[in-house]
Amino acid sequence: MSATPSQGQPPRKPDVPRRVRHGIKFRRKEGLQGLPWFAKAFVDAVEGRAALGGRVMGMEYALSGQAASFGVDAGFVEALVQGRAPRPYAVKLSLPHLSKEQWVEVVQAMAREAVFAAKLLVGEMPADIEEPFAACRTALLPREPAELKVECTCGEKLPCKHAVAVTCLLAERLEVDPLALFALRGLPGQTLLERLQEARTVHTTGVTQSHQSPQLPTQKAQLPPLEACLDDFWRPGRKLADFERQIGRAHV
Repeated sequence: MSATPSQGQPPRKPDVPRRVRHGIKFRRKEGLQGLPWFAKAFVDAVEGRAALGGRVMGMEYALSGQAASFGVDAGFVEALVQGRAPRPYAVKLSLPHLSKEQWVEVVQAMAREAVFAAKLLVGEMPADIEEPFAACRTALLPREPAELKVECTCGEKLPCKHAVAVTCLLAERLEVDPLALFALRGLPGQTLLERLQEARTVHTTGVTQSHQSPQLPTQKAQLPPLEACLDDFWRPGRKLADFERQIGRAHV
């Protein structure tokens, strides 16, 4: 005989996550189809290691807006994803950062070709962006799935559905903001552009032209001693009347 619920007992709530007001939703109508290659690399790195149920539930979490916060800051992807627990889980995705010396080398390699600065300035990811990184014996995208570190406070086997949801949001962000990809390696996109433009100027015009130093006077002006100027120091000189300023009519 099957047990019947006692009278007055509230019905059991379905095993679903708690809803988030104004949660961050995945809004691509095409889903994960047609993502740019550099954004798809992160989806493959996480979904390739996740179980089938985690992949399905992760996309459902992303579509329903279970992420209470999401951001790419200081070289990490950090998010809060609400599950069935009272408090949301903290999810973190990260890649090994390039050292300062590696970034200097990469920027110098990118500065040799105008296409990198030209495309990045208009928000496009160059198709051969990995070439200057490869020339410096490193990479921009994860070379293997395990290089992308996944952390979550849910306690489930990683990558969990919460991490999959965050990866979907990351892929959508990279599609509209490719510069965020460089932050995952430790250098904010805007800082990269500034360094790249400076390196391009040095590369095309030379250091002396891009960093002109002010010329110092070779001779000191012959001025009377201050003691001899005390009586007339605060009085305008006769030369003041020689200044005439003709204000021209502004062109409209």
